[in-house]
Amino acid sequence: VFGKRGLTMECLSSYFLERCVGHKVAMELVLTGRVFRAKEAPSGLFNYIVPADMVLTKAIDLAKEICETSPMSCMLNRHMIIRHGYSTSPEEAHLLESKSIYWVSRQADSREGIKSFLEKRQPEYPMDPFKDSPDWFPWWKEVSTKSRL
Repeated sequence: VFGKRGLTMECLSSYFLERCVGHKVAMELVLTGRVFRAKEAPSGLFNYIVPADMVLTKAIDLAKEICETSPMSCMLNRHMIIRHGYSTSPEEAHLLESKSIYWVSRQADSREGIKSFLEKRQPEYPMDPFKDSPDWFPWWKEVSTKSRL
């Protein structure tokens, strides 16, 4: 809809849209400015389509499910997905994944995850991603920009 209002994309739409729906669909959506209902959305644009009165319930259910995982694993996996966009080679992704699995497999959360599975109980992960993250995290180079605004 941006183009129909004389605007450009914002909020990283130019970065994420193509990754969600592919190049050709992203170009069509952006260049036509087409407005559509959720049920007509291209595959990959939304994870779920729920009635308006169920949006918060669905979001909370999903958040609860995420909270059942190790906070450390969640944080590292999230950053691997975010940082391994189209600019990362399979070799780079493999090296980081190998480094990550080597590190986490020797940590308390991994031991607790395996032990709780064997004991058929809910895990109680002891690690805090804000305090216990690996010394190589973050692994990416921060980009510094100077705004001309």
